[in-house]
Amino acid sequence: MGTRATRGEGHPFPLQLEVEFLDRLSEPVREGKAKSVSGLIRAALERFNLAHLVVVRPAQLTISVRLPPGLRRALRQTARAKGTSVGQLVRAAVESYLPLLEGQAAGQMEIPIAAAPKVAPPAPKPRRRRSPRRPPRPGRKPGRQTMTRKRRKG
Repeated sequence: MGTRATRGEGHPFPLQLEVEFLDRLSEPVREGKAKSVSGLIRAALERFNLAHLVVVRPAQLTISVRLPPGLRRALRQTARAKGTSVGQLVRAAVESYLPLLEGQAAGQMEIPIAAAPKVAPPAPKPRRRRSPRRPPRPGRKPGRQTMTRKRRKG
């Protein structure tokens, strides 16, 4: 069979699995049917025929939605902070809004459009301070401001 290092079991292989699925994997370990979650996964993979795997993904479409710049910015920032996609945030928002629509009168034909959430306006950019005015260097023509002042006085 070989040693652990030759089979590749010595190096951890990171996987992302849903919490519910991990709970389900932990049950056989608690019941003594498997030594560990890792052992259970190794045994399942050894028995599974990867060549005949059919991956089913839900059909998706790309749509375009007009959103105010502040809301776009807020979505991107939140997605980055939460480690998810903008699409997942939109889906969560719509899924929480749909029950409100479904709870309204069944005969109503109009669909109200919710106002965009209040997003704090971006902080104003700090103003650049002008450097103190320097006298023109010798041999150079006077700047535009100097010429304007002469015209006004003259």
